[in-house]
Amino acid sequence: LNQVFLNILSNALDALKDSSKLVKNPQIILRTEVIENNKVRISITDNGLGIPTNIQSRIFDPFFTTKPVGKGTGLGLAVSYAIVKKHHGKLTCHSTVGEGTEFHIDIPIQ
Repeated sequence: LNQVFLNILSNALDALKDSSKLVKNPQIILRTEVIENNKVRISITDNGLGIPTNIQSRIFDPFFTTKPVGKGTGLGLAVSYAIVKKHHGKLTCHSTVGEGTEFHIDIPIQ
């Protein structure tokens, strides 16, 4: 799960760097909560520019990247998705262009 957190936080940092001139007070917010009495939800939210609508459906595809050639191997979200699924959990993303992106990692407590 550390790899999942690292991938999502790294992408959030990149998003905030890319939008630093357009976003006042860039932030990443981490929250945890118990949901459905038997799961923990870790939410990672940034207030960057959001993920363009036309690529939102592809972010969990293997090797998908928004970076130029030679700048990394991808967003790491396909691997993150597989890791969370292996823990019987769920990884979801909600993004609004111009407002930011939020990832939810839902994992069973037991």
